[in-house]
Amino acid sequence: MSVERGLSGPLSTELASAVRAGRLPPDGWAVLADVLANLDPATPVGDVVASLTDAVPGELGEAELPSQEVRTPARGRPDRDLRWRLADRPVTGPPSRDDVDRTAFLDEVSRASATSLNSTEMLSQVAALVQSHGLADSTRVWRSTDDGLRCATPSSGDVRPDLTAQQTLITRRSVRAGTSRLSVPLLAGRHALGVLDLERRHRGFTADDISLAHAVASRAALGLRNAHEYEREHELAQRLQHAMLPALVELDEFDIAARYRSSTRGVHIGGDWYDAFSRSDGTVVLTVGDVTGHGLDAAVVMGQLQNALRAYAMEGHGPASSLRLVHELLRESRGSLFATAVVVEVQVRSGMIRWASAGHPPPLVQDADGDVGYLDADHGPMLGIDLSPSIPEHRRRLTPGSSVALFTDGLIERRSSDIDAGMARLATAFERCCDGTVGERTDDVLHEMLGGTDHDDDVCLLLCRWLGRA
Repeated sequence: MSVERGLSGPLSTELASAVRAGRLPPDGWAVLADVLANLDPATPVGDVVASLTDAVPGELGEAELPSQEVRTPARGRPDRDLRWRLADRPVTGPPSRDDVDRTAFLDEVSRASATSLNSTEMLSQVAALVQSHGLADSTRVWRSTDDGLRCATPSSGDVRPDLTAQQTLITRRSVRAGTSRLSVPLLAGRHALGVLDLERRHRGFTADDISLAHAVASRAALGLRNAHEYEREHELAQRLQHAMLPALVELDEFDIAARYRSSTRGVHIGGDWYDAFSRSDGTVVLTVGDVTGHGLDAAVVMGQLQNALRAYAMEGHGPASSLRLVHELLRESRGSLFATAVVVEVQVRSGMIRWASAGHPPPLVQDADGDVGYLDADHGPMLGIDLSPSIPEHRRRLTPGSSVALFTDGLIERRSSDIDAGMARLATAFERCCDGTVGERTDDVLHEMLGGTDHDDDVCLLLCRWLGRA
């Protein structure tokens, strides 16, 4: 490998000749600083280091190099310096196979600890990596709770580690003949979050094993702390979201159920809502909407629009008129958020429905025989845009036993498919889930659509069945 590779400026003549002669010049530190300062940004540092160590194995490979920090200007960034820490131990050439394996293993542990914010899932992945690496024959991870340590990973036993969380760093003892046990606390700052508990059969733990286990525990503790913070904030956001949604009341001649599922990613409050209520004439009004964005601003706008739609409908405004009034309300607020919404009225005696939509997915209708279709008709644009849009209104008569489903786009949108595919999946889900109560059907449809997978957006589903017995 050429020593000059990676240098955009001239390499010191003294260093070049010394390298070719197999010796390092007396002012090697200064020369190395010059090398690093003129290093081509596109060249891996390892290429230059390998060039030097390959060229002078006798001196760089055996000499004790003192620890020294070298500062060099960052090329193209005069306002910044680069700091290089040169090793305080002999440079012995390429790293050993064990060192490479250890580094790769810890990199895997770091990724597992950082990529999942589900604490149980993350700890299970770390435990599996520990065993696959051969660090332990049996691995358990214990979490600290108000009631003491609780095992967070699959385990065949429930023998708690003999560990005082912050006072004992590592405990190693034989728990039965031929078995060694190593317990390492999961420490995040001054807080003990749990214990990494390892067992080996027929062999003990070496000093290197203990060091490696401690490195694993520190990475797992960091991931566990992040997961705890996420789970706590996510739970708080869910509580706030559900507190803002209305409680559904029993309505004559109607069975109604609603479900809300918050996004499994992020901790922000969403802007989805549903509502169902009756007017004095017995007409039932259903609304579902979605404010763009997440967070407190979206939640505030969501509450305003939900209450405004209810107020306008209770005054006797029809679906289209209610949406136009809400549109003007949102536009005059001069905020940066927009919304979509759909309003459906169902007359209790005739089953006649009126509906209007502002940029929202169309309602789904399923008759008593299980046939499914969408109320896919002309609709207005999103609420709050800088226009005075026309919002058309439509009518249709339901047959007794028919159901109307209103939902937000989080139920049908996926990164891997378009919205048409999502709507087709939803129609199929309703065809499969046509038995049981309205609440059971709602749960079954959500399971069909979401399963146990993560979803990026909040989901609302409101299902109303008209009995038609009046």
